[in-house]
Amino acid sequence: MDAVGKYFFSTHSGFEDEVRRIARLLWPSAEFDGANISDGRERDGIFVTEECVHLLECTTSRKKDKAEEDVKKLFNLARSVRASHPFRAVKGWFITLEEPTADQRAAVAKHKDIVVALSYDQFRSKVVDARSYLDLRKRYPFGSVRDPDGRPIEDLKFIQLDMVEKSTGAVWSLDKIIDATSKRSRIVLLGDYGAGKSSTMREAFMELAKGFWKQETKQFPLLLNLRDHHGQSNPVEALERHGRNIGYPNPSHLVRAWRSGFVTLMLDGFDEIATSGWLNQSTKLKDLRYKSMQLVRAFLAETPKASSVLLAGRSHFFDNPQEMTDSLSLLGSTLLNLDEFTEHQIELFLKSQGWTGEIPTWLPARPLLLGYLARRELLGATVSEAAQSPAEGWDILLDRVSTRESRIEAGIDGGTIRRIIEKLATKARAQFDGLAPITGETLLQTFKEVCGYAPDDLGLLLLQRLPGLGVRSLLDGSREFIDQDLVDVARAGDVIEFLDTPFSNNAGDLRALQCPLGDLGVEVCALKAQAKGVSGGKISVAIQEAVSEGCHVLAGDIVRILLSLRIGYTGTPVFVSNVFLPGIYLDENSPRLADVEFQDCMFQSLEVDHKLVPENLPTFVRCYFGEVEGRMGPEDLPTEIFKDCVFDSFVESAQTTSRILDSTLEMGTKVLLTILKKVYFQRGSGRKESALYRGLDHRARRLVPEVIDLLAGENLIVKSKCHEGNIWLPIRAHSVRVQRILAAPNRTADALLSKSALID
Repeated sequence: MDAVGKYFFSTHSGFEDEVRRIARLLWPSAEFDGANISDGRERDGIFVTEECVHLLECTTSRKKDKAEEDVKKLFNLARSVRASHPFRAVKGWFITLEEPTADQRAAVAKHKDIVVALSYDQFRSKVVDARSYLDLRKRYPFGSVRDPDGRPIEDLKFIQLDMVEKSTGAVWSLDKIIDATSKRSRIVLLGDYGAGKSSTMREAFMELAKGFWKQETKQFPLLLNLRDHHGQSNPVEALERHGRNIGYPNPSHLVRAWRSGFVTLMLDGFDEIATSGWLNQSTKLKDLRYKSMQLVRAFLAETPKASSVLLAGRSHFFDNPQEMTDSLSLLGSTLLNLDEFTEHQIELFLKSQGWTGEIPTWLPARPLLLGYLARRELLGATVSEAAQSPAEGWDILLDRVSTRESRIEAGIDGGTIRRIIEKLATKARAQFDGLAPITGETLLQTFKEVCGYAPDDLGLLLLQRLPGLGVRSLLDGSREFIDQDLVDVARAGDVIEFLDTPFSNNAGDLRALQCPLGDLGVEVCALKAQAKGVSGGKISVAIQEAVSEGCHVLAGDIVRILLSLRIGYTGTPVFVSNVFLPGIYLDENSPRLADVEFQDCMFQSLEVDHKLVPENLPTFVRCYFGEVEGRMGPEDLPTEIFKDCVFDSFVESAQTTSRILDSTLEMGTKVLLTILKKVYFQRGSGRKESALYRGLDHRARRLVPEVIDLLAGENLIVKSKCHEGNIWLPIRAHSVRVQRILAAPNRTADALLSKSALID
């Protein structure tokens, strides 16, 4: 390998080919020109445009005599070309691989009226000024990578998380991702909200930029926050908006660079450009998600095959892997799950944030949440590792961080601060994601609603550092909730108040709800309703009043609270219509809800136990269900309950649990894999013990207690309590191990599988 070996050209001819490719981009009217023989000598490039003849001479040498020879060749060729093209200007380009030396510039200076000396990087910058782009992009936010108090991004320490390949269970490092981008790869990084996707994308961007600066690659990273491109479907428009957002002077040059294969394309947050609602009652949620991914599909389809693409988004945005593959056109892509922190990574991360204590098992090990709590010195307000449910733990945490804040902002008690947060969480539910934006005007208005007076200086200071909120936009000062679980707990506040006093509430904010309570929010409501002694009759009245006031999303929330409490509905028939709900769980112990009817609603999931009591169930009319677990198909569901409904997929028919049960593994191992899948990789904060039996036949169900004991003994799951029984939580330190087991159970030499095989 010659002198160009340390760069991205392995031969001198490769360097010449790349310079000619750039020339054709600069002078498209001469796209069929190139190397030529003129005056009996080989010329690196002659490009004839309407107004000018461009002559190229390329060199990887830094020797003085070689420069003088090449420049003389250009000068003599220019004189010859002038005679044959008298009405065109003639310009000579002496292109060097590295920055021209003083001797090379001196050789050119003798003929500076005709010849100009440029490095390869300078010549390429006429197509796109990549160095300026990289400098400007570093100053613009990277997704959610921003300190809630607006601290500079550079101060935030990056702790690498494990990334597990979905198909093989192999663990990827950031270095492996960087290496893969040099091989025309398409990589999808999946993780929950706040799990570190944006910080990983930012770190990958920085590493790729370093490689470009060192001339180890001809491609530079180009990273778009897809949250900035809601409603766009054309990549050209998106790239030009991106250029304007960061202050790049020639946005159209980014388009040219992308189409020319000069970039490694990075798209962060495919879940943040989703359509926020449905157009009419018959539209499927799946169809809306597919439509909202049009920009991503266009980018993937139109990006040159020589360029790599790195895409990131939430793992549970789609109902199932097949929908994600279809919606994003991911065939041939590598899917990586970004895991939560291990115990060691937690220790490193929190130490960098000035915290050395423990965190409770129920608190998710998400960098965005932990970093926020540590920097605000709120981790000390968390409870101990004592066994308790996520709902109890989160409720206590929100109380304690509010109380701690009241000690800093004298004159406003912790309960009042919590009510402000809860009111803001309700207002945020008017948006489909339930997180933001929260404007300064909304902050002031909410303070006045809760406190009865406008904020003074101390109140304004409190609003600027309100727990759980971070800066969304540096331009308008708007805020957003920094964690899905935290805001879900806060959303419970107004729902509980409505349950307690349904006729004295102002239903204005509640009518505007679009975002439903999550499972954690429902559990918090059930917990607090029990603690307050709210009766089933009172809850039934609250459902009637919610429907009467047009608060159908709230009514759907309350029905799910009844299901959680196992309390039947005793009011007159009610009809909940046109709402989106994350999921509903039905089994033989479901309370009597026969007088509740859901009309034209969308459910992200439906989980059905092997036994049902149809006369107790609510009725579903013209409803859409994204994913159904526990039944093989529509014919397995009672037609008197599900009328004219649409079911997108039945996961037990060909996937997940049934696929495991149909394998040749021992029955004890099958049950173990099923439970691990449910506890570690299905939505929600842990799983109720009753849910671990769902989808299993009578032979498998009898093995569940022994398998649970095995997993608990191996410290893979831990038990906590809720108002209706046990909840089993995953142990974050073992997530990678579990992913490896599930990805390849027949090839994994894990002792756990041997032990489970003995259970019968």
